[in-house]
Amino acid sequence: MRAPTRIATSSVLFVALCACSLPRAAMQQPTPAAAPQAPAAAQTPAPAVAPMTEAETVAALNLLVNDTAPGSEENDARRAELSKAFTASVVPDSLRWTVSQVLSFDPPRLRQRWQEHQQAEESAAAQYAANPPVNFTALNGARVVRRMGPAYLLRLSTGETVLLESSRRFKNGTRLRRLLAVETERPKPDRSKGDLVDELADQPRIFTEISPREAKRREAERAPALARLRDLERQGGEMTRAITADLARLDTLTHEVNAVISPRLLPQGRHPAPASFIRKVRRVAKSYSRQQYYRYALPVTGKKHVDAVLQSHLDERKAEVQDLLRSTGVGRGRARANTDRITFAAYTGSPVLLSVRFEDLRDTGGAHPNTTYASFVFDMQRQARLTLADLFTDEPAALKILSELAARRMALVLDGMAFSEGMTPKPENFATFVIDGADLVFTFPPYQVASYARGAQTLRVPLCHPRLLPLLSPALLRALAAAQ
Repeated sequence: MRAPTRIATSSVLFVALCACSLPRAAMQQPTPAAAPQAPAAAQTPAPAVAPMTEAETVAALNLLVNDTAPGSEENDARRAELSKAFTASVVPDSLRWTVSQVLSFDPPRLRQRWQEHQQAEESAAAQYAANPPVNFTALNGARVVRRMGPAYLLRLSTGETVLLESSRRFKNGTRLRRLLAVETERPKPDRSKGDLVDELADQPRIFTEISPREAKRREAERAPALARLRDLERQGGEMTRAITADLARLDTLTHEVNAVISPRLLPQGRHPAPASFIRKVRRVAKSYSRQQYYRYALPVTGKKHVDAVLQSHLDERKAEVQDLLRSTGVGRGRARANTDRITFAAYTGSPVLLSVRFEDLRDTGGAHPNTTYASFVFDMQRQARLTLADLFTDEPAALKILSELAARRMALVLDGMAFSEGMTPKPENFATFVIDGADLVFTFPPYQVASYARGAQTLRVPLCHPRLLPLLSPALLRALAAAQ
């Protein structure tokens, strides 16, 4: 029985030795091959934003602040571009605060504000037309002329004659006191019946007497409409104030940015005060009567040719006034007014650049006085007057840019109510300008780009404007860099 036992033991040992001699991989159980995985999509790394140099930062600020309409899609795109470059580059400390100001500034959405303002005005006009004001005391002080059938013929203090329908009896010549009446609406012309507007307008106005109780009832009916009208007027006023505030915010930011970037783009010397050029102010005046006079203020610089140009301008204005007085009459008892008052403001752009702007308020007895402007820019070293053509190497190209900037500015200020012909690229439209520091400031008198009620308008353009800078003349650049 021992032999089989040895054989069994030997078999077990042989199997164990064979197992030990096999490679480790052969002892592992085979696993089914995994399904091949699709290669992972290649992830394209975000392109690194190239660092911005100081010059590139200044150029980006100049383009964004001075040549981009606020609130436009182009403005948003340029702000985003500047933001990316700012966060990915080392901006000089001298510009970091300026860039931060620009990026944190919320550009005004003036177009939306003007639309809301226009809607409020249109609603107020519609409300006013539906509920026109009523004057119940319009006939107080009128005199009874005579009775005409069921009505009385009255003469108002203005001389106009009207008819009054009343159940009371009045004597001829009676002055009406504390009488309440409403005017009957005039019939509207019907062209199909051949009505003529002039014939209807020639008919006298007709009033009907009402009681105090009826007057109170009518006022109570109109009270809600008046409240709504006052609310709409308040909304329009709020929109106007908001637009003014937004423009002031925008102008403040533009001024602060240009104060930082302008010295990097323009040669600039010391900026003296205007008093360093003007030695005294001479008063030129003469009174013919209380309503007929001229009063002028004339700056005197001590430079012969400069003072001659300024004196000549006032002499021309004085001659015009004297011609008008000769044609209308001079002296006491003359009802026609004829006054002329001229003041001035002075500006400097460098130790050799002086600008003088005259403001002329003339009253010749019309509906309102008229305001005009005249400006003179001098190179004090050469005692030469500089025109717009002297400031730019290509005046037509500069005028085209100025016309675009004026249209953009007036769209913000006037919301499409500007007169486009006053901003066309013509030298006469941009003839009134001064150099104030590193800015060109243009003045548009009433009626040139807007109505008289809107007043004079101004356009301030930095000399470092990205499209104007390449056009600046060498003479102007030398004058800006001149040292006293």
